[in-house]
Amino acid sequence: MGKYFAAVDIGATKTTVSVSSRSAILARVYQLTRKRGDRQTVPRQIDFLIGTACGQAQIDRGQIAAVGISTASPFEKSDGYLYLVAPNICGGLGEKREGIENDWTQVPLERELSGRYPVLQIANDCISAAVAERSFGAGRGEDNLLYVTWSTGIGGGAFVDGHLLTGKNDNALHLGHIVMNYHQMDEPVCGCGDQAHLEALVAGPAIAREYGEQPPEVFRRCRSGEPQAMATIQRIAAIMAIGLYNAVAVLDSRLVIVGGSVSKNWDLLEPLVADKFYSCFPALTREVVFKRSELDQYLGDMAGLSLVMPESWVADWQKRRPWQQAPDTTVLEPERA
Repeated sequence: MGKYFAAVDIGATKTTVSVSSRSAILARVYQLTRKRGDRQTVPRQIDFLIGTACGQAQIDRGQIAAVGISTASPFEKSDGYLYLVAPNICGGLGEKREGIENDWTQVPLERELSGRYPVLQIANDCISAAVAERSFGAGRGEDNLLYVTWSTGIGGGAFVDGHLLTGKNDNALHLGHIVMNYHQMDEPVCGCGDQAHLEALVAGPAIAREYGEQPPEVFRRCRSGEPQAMATIQRIAAIMAIGLYNAVAVLDSRLVIVGGSVSKNWDLLEPLVADKFYSCFPALTREVVFKRSELDQYLGDMAGLSLVMPESWVADWQKRRPWQQAPDTTVLEPERA
């Protein structure tokens, strides 16, 4: 059996693969997620990136013992396999989105990759992020933890009384698809085709749609005191706070960890989110603590690796934190896959 482990992070924008030994992350490669061609495009891209990472690490891909895939979701199960049905990747779901040049309604992720590697584990990226943050990041030792990604999409993963929530199709907790205002049907359309979902109101594309510029520019203008940008950020923070309150009201979480590209502006967002969140029912909110992801730029690596990491490695990685010495990521051109 091989002695190396591959971690895959599939996002709506990019896919990152890393290869690790017992002591270190050896190589990291990055490529824009491919969204054109047939339904096997994404599995082929993953296989290509694993091979490329192995080449950079100077190991034979036959030495890979296991592959952990942390991916945007949700999933459907069919014929014993998990199929990816993510609106941010599959163009045949809901509304057409810029940059998604396909008519896929599902991606046969597990079916295409199982058998190529000795062990394959696939999980919702927020479920795997919750596992990684609880083992190695901001959630160490916390049994009632909610992890939320605030990025191109919105998602969540949670532990309740030390138990990881997964659900019938490994889709818990799809926070981005909770309905925020059912009766006001002129709300923006979500990527899944429904309206008034949290993701359609506060994710990165929602900020860009409301203001007319991409999120980094909106936050830059907000920091400079531009009134429209400030109003936009205040509004999306208040809506997100209600979404987080809804999740905490259901789960009774003690700790909320926030990650993702939008949350990189947490210094601006936290006071706005907290102001609205803590104004909700105090019996459910007063003991809740917010933290920013500690794993941050390495969360995708550690989320995927956490799915397959041998138990004998855990204590050593907790002590040494070798992801912080990971090599620079090699960015590959899209057409190379």
